[in-house]
Amino acid sequence: MTDALPPTDTPLTPDEPGTPEAPEAPEAPDAPDAPAIVWITNPDNYDPRRHLLLQKEGSDRVNLFESNGLPVRVVHSGDLVPAWSGGAPRLYLDEEDLLDGGHAFLLSDWTWDAGIGRHVQAITRTIRAAGRVILNDGIRDPESLGSDKLAMCHEAAALGVPVPPTVAVPFGRYARRVLPVVGRELGAGPYVVKPRAMAMGFGVLKAEGPEQLTAAVDLLTPAALGAVVHPFQENDGDVRVYVHRGRAVAVMLRRPKEGSYLANVSEGGSCASFDGDDRVRTLSERLAVGVDAGYLCVDWLLTREGPVFNEWMTVSAAYEDLPEPDRSRVATALVTYVRDRITTGA
Repeated sequence: MTDALPPTDTPLTPDEPGTPEAPEAPEAPDAPDAPAIVWITNPDNYDPRRHLLLQKEGSDRVNLFESNGLPVRVVHSGDLVPAWSGGAPRLYLDEEDLLDGGHAFLLSDWTWDAGIGRHVQAITRTIRAAGRVILNDGIRDPESLGSDKLAMCHEAAALGVPVPPTVAVPFGRYARRVLPVVGRELGAGPYVVKPRAMAMGFGVLKAEGPEQLTAAVDLLTPAALGAVVHPFQENDGDVRVYVHRGRAVAVMLRRPKEGSYLANVSEGGSCASFDGDDRVRTLSERLAVGVDAGYLCVDWLLTREGPVFNEWMTVSAAYEDLPEPDRSRVATALVTYVRDRITTGA
């Protein structure tokens, strides 16, 4: 899961001594010749009490772009109205059409709210229809392969990469039909149940056996998120490989805190640079080339049988927790990739 924390839609300000001074929110451009990165966020994904944390974590990414001549404008998805009007796609923020400015767009497109998800989909399709750059679209078939974990497993397996057995949960009153399939294909447990399209470790549940799996399915079904079930695999943590232009530029090892099963830093895990197992680098490079990604971050579980694919992310994946010099190397790759995408166009 990605640990990236998006910035809020309010000016970023320091909250304690020692916090670097964050930039004021950029003013709206006055003319179409003042392009920016428009970062469309979903603050409603979070408890409002976490906004302070979001400000601190998000400001690192904003500062990185702005210090490299890429101004950032942060917009709440709920303030946007997609439309077709006057013979062209429009994306209105009050009376301003954001598609007029030649901007590139970055979307925080994961959410557990089905209504928000449908709205973000309308925003995304409108931006694409206008031929604008969506920075997290730098992958073949981004609507499917950008966030759907089942689709990722299908694609990775087709590219010869080891993937875990994966079973998707049907909807509503049919959800329990997954149980005999899981028993037949994955055994008696334990299992990992997770939403098909979420991030940051949200909604990931370990079920020790069929009884807990049944309860998990019953609880997840009303949320209409869609879920997948994997076998729980004992592991030494997971690694994230950062691939730029077909080459692995850094690898981060994440380990869960004692007694936990989630390695996400946002869920209490720890991280460090990783020098072992060249296979994860080679396989990650294969995936990046296979899905036409100029920048891809691939997560792997380190099991006794070797690395097993978990998921991938594009520009939304966190790099801020990497130690130096890997952090600077990945930051440079990210800025280079963003500039390349903006220069090349949609």
